[in-house]
Amino acid sequence: MEKKILWVITIILFLVLWIKTDPFQDEADVTDADTTEEVSSADESGEATQDEKDYFKSHPIQAKAPDFQAITDVKTRKKAFFEYLSPFAKEKNDLILADRERLTALLKKANKLSKKEVVWVSKLRKDNKLKVLTQYSTQDLQALLSRLDIIPTSLVLAQAANESAWGTSRFATKGNNYFGQWCFRKGCGLVPVSRDNDADHEVRKFHDARESVFAYIDNLNTNSAYKKLRNTRANLRQQGDVITGLALAQGLEHYSQRGQAYVKEIISLINYNKLWRFNRVQANNE
Repeated sequence: MEKKILWVITIILFLVLWIKTDPFQDEADVTDADTTEEVSSADESGEATQDEKDYFKSHPIQAKAPDFQAITDVKTRKKAFFEYLSPFAKEKNDLILADRERLTALLKKANKLSKKEVVWVSKLRKDNKLKVLTQYSTQDLQALLSRLDIIPTSLVLAQAANESAWGTSRFATKGNNYFGQWCFRKGCGLVPVSRDNDADHEVRKFHDARESVFAYIDNLNTNSAYKKLRNTRANLRQQGDVITGLALAQGLEHYSQRGQAYVKEIISLINYNKLWRFNRVQANNE
């Protein structure tokens, strides 16, 4: 009798384990769920990482935002706008590329990372809203690498111009927010005049324009809404093509409720203002 009971229990345990492993699930889906799944977050504010906070403290900016509203000549205002914001985009992209170069070197020995290297990769994965693991495969590092990449300055400037009305919006002048990023803690930003009564979001306030640019780039690199943008960028990398704002703009349909109309507007801004002239010269790993 006892043998029969043990036999039944064994079969039940086997069936439970079999169902949990789901043998009919595609292998790629298992990998995605296990190693590249994002860390969920309801906060879309692009909160600065500790490294960024330390960087801001040790590298204070001197330039104050121009009074764009006071610049009545359109060409002069645009020139001032581009010259003020473009260095911040380059600064952020340079920091990203430095980490990307180090991470690329680790790909060659993914299964033999030192404890120090595992700690560094874990920090980057946490910052980029990916699961932190105790050890990492080549695929895990590739998943991180796809997020750790540049956003062309042309795209940064086009969206900043669109979202901040060329630096004249209330959110830009009062909150240094050039990209309309939200936050969800009371008092974290400015309350939109047109906000619905049942809504609780605010438009985040930043200490300066640079923090706004950094947060915007972090948002595009980590938010699940912009996976298409990151996939396009990864494909361009793989093919050895230049990463352009025009190409990545196609992945912004979720940035605005206007969807494709918004995408076309950003592309038009890039083309009309020839914003590709602000993009960095890309070579090798850039």
